[in-house]
Amino acid sequence: MTTPSDTTEGLWLPAERARRGGFYLGLILAAMLGLVLVEGLILFVVSVLIMGEDMGIMGDPGVAGYAGLPVMGGVVSLLLLIAIASRYPALRIDPMGISKVWRGRTETVRWADIDKVRFNSRRSYLMLALKEGALPELPNAVEGPRAVLMYSLGNSLWRRRRPTHADLIVDAVERFGPGRYTVEPWNLGKGGAKGAGASA
Repeated sequence: MTTPSDTTEGLWLPAERARRGGFYLGLILAAMLGLVLVEGLILFVVSVLIMGEDMGIMGDPGVAGYAGLPVMGGVVSLLLLIAIASRYPALRIDPMGISKVWRGRTETVRWADIDKVRFNSRRSYLMLALKEGALPELPNAVEGPRAVLMYSLGNSLWRRRRPTHADLIVDAVERFGPGRYTVEPWNLGKGGAKGAGASA
């Protein structure tokens, strides 16, 4: 995976494609194995237990018979995974503001439009609370105080597997947009900051 860069010009964090892609690929492989086992179990129940066939029938489908459907499903899932992973943006924090960066496209939220910078409670997502009336064209990530989701820091299920980029982000925000970072996390389930009511 590409390592983050932190210079006087700003902080650059690469898209978390490799880490998240590896996690989802593991899920796909596990699902394929599970499907093979389910196929074998169904054949055993129907042919041996219900119809009374000999156990030798379990080998009749062969490798192709057992693996055909799981492999097809795995290929389709892998193509979807590649399409989803390609949409993960890199993150740039510099004197201009905080930017999502894709290949050939950049979306920047300027410091003048940012009220607060927050993480969710797991520090796995970076969110920006916008000032009133700022950037109405951007889709709102949550209900309540207007906020946009900027960056995923990696696997949100296991904290130890997530890269330690949160501290780099905080340092960059304090350097280029002092006073905007708050430790109060966003509660994504309720669309606001814990204990903050409707205020941003």
